[in-house]
Amino acid sequence: MTRTESAPLTTEMPLDRPAVPLSWARGSVDAMLADAARAYPARAAILGDGVEISYAELDAAATDWARTLHRVFDEPPGTVAVAQAPDPRFPAVYYGILRAGGTAAVVNPLLPDHVLAHVLRLSKARLAVVPSQVRERLLPLLDTLPDLKHVLVLGEDLADDDGDWFPPAAPAEEDRAVMLFTSGSTGVPKAVQLSHRNIKVNAAQMAAAHRIDSSSTVLLHLPIYHPMHMNTTVSVAATQVVCTSSRPAEAIELANRTAATHYYTFPVRLLELAAEPELSSWRLDTVSLIASGGTAVPPRVVRALADTFGLQLLQGYGMCETSSLASLDVPDAPRAGSVGLPLDGSTIRIVDPGSGDVLPAGGIGEIRIHGPHVMQGYLGHDGPSPVDEDGWLATGDMGYLDEDGYLYMFDRVKDAFRCGDELVSPTSVERRLDAHPAVRDCAVVGGSDPVLGTSAVAFVALHDGAEAGILDSVLAEVNSELTEGQRIRRAEVVATIPRLATGKVARDELRARLAGA
Repeated sequence: MTRTESAPLTTEMPLDRPAVPLSWARGSVDAMLADAARAYPARAAILGDGVEISYAELDAAATDWARTLHRVFDEPPGTVAVAQAPDPRFPAVYYGILRAGGTAAVVNPLLPDHVLAHVLRLSKARLAVVPSQVRERLLPLLDTLPDLKHVLVLGEDLADDDGDWFPPAAPAEEDRAVMLFTSGSTGVPKAVQLSHRNIKVNAAQMAAAHRIDSSSTVLLHLPIYHPMHMNTTVSVAATQVVCTSSRPAEAIELANRTAATHYYTFPVRLLELAAEPELSSWRLDTVSLIASGGTAVPPRVVRALADTFGLQLLQGYGMCETSSLASLDVPDAPRAGSVGLPLDGSTIRIVDPGSGDVLPAGGIGEIRIHGPHVMQGYLGHDGPSPVDEDGWLATGDMGYLDEDGYLYMFDRVKDAFRCGDELVSPTSVERRLDAHPAVRDCAVVGGSDPVLGTSAVAFVALHDGAEAGILDSVLAEVNSELTEGQRIRRAEVVATIPRLATGKVARDELRARLAGA
């Protein structure tokens, strides 16, 4: 289909991508595990830390946790928090909460104490299952958590319970199943409410998009146990390998040892992998797909990995509000710099942030998403909902769609700035700057300009051995490739670029540094 430059563009899943039977995503999330255990009881569900857990064992462990919660509360448990530590025992707790008729509030154990306390209060969790070190951090905070009555340690043996226990009635597919928490990059974290249907649909969407099936072995080299990957593998009875080491060399070795077919990791770890001195001698024997999300991976890193492994890095885009995933690059037809096409059954469009008008291909504006994976809403949030009456989610992120509907994501809308009449994306400037051979890392923000009002200010970390005086020539080269509004008019050499735990640039910190100066 050919589109004219003036035609508004809304993109859906292409016809040649495997379709997802969305009607299949009915019933409770934990039913996916029960179905997999019935079909493949002896198959390895989880490998990691020297343990192998079959689907039959994982299903039984989830039921044990459901019994434990019934024993503690003698009723459906309400909201139970579980820390997503990279521990092979995390899935049993997650599915056990749902099997007991509760809501699983999935909590990042790496959160600072005050943020951890905030998300537990917000969720109204009655019980928390956490690693022992997180339990020690929670104990002094219990007086500030009126709803939290019990704290159990992840991995402790559960007491035997021979009493009768009958699973609660199956929930409706629109009942709340899971709570995820936003990163808090625009303020304090918000509690995102997701239904059983949201979770099961998104698992089916991702499995179809990345061609994960019962023959797949998925390696997770992540600092936390992300439910998105877990639900996807369980939905098709695939095997998931949990790599708890942060070292890239150990992840590569584990992928080869377990014959992994899919390799999922974090952008920061890809940067570390690309910087390994021995990278050129490494191989991935069975992996056919490497994928990442959360923030953009610099082109130089993508090229280094492609040269070494012969695989194009696939990048995706999503957020808690879309049950974690919204778009994925296409394995057979990846596009450099793109985060791919929308998932089956969903739609993406770009709108002008001011007027709300849908923009044509190439038009940079706010990303909006529609589909069965869009959240139910925020819990305890007094502000306006980002989901309009027609079900469109305003993401607060900037990007554009190309003529074929591939999405290119840049920044948060709040991070973009106008220089003269031009709307400038800091990420688009960073990509040009990062491509310079003298630049090790960089970040760009809009800073006050006495003539233009706002213009690009760059913070640059140079490679070891590069002289600070080289910065002027770097800027001259980079600026020659930028538009007038994008041009970097101030720059500062720094040792490191401040980043959030997700790997994203901590732009608020950099803007505060500028304001202080």
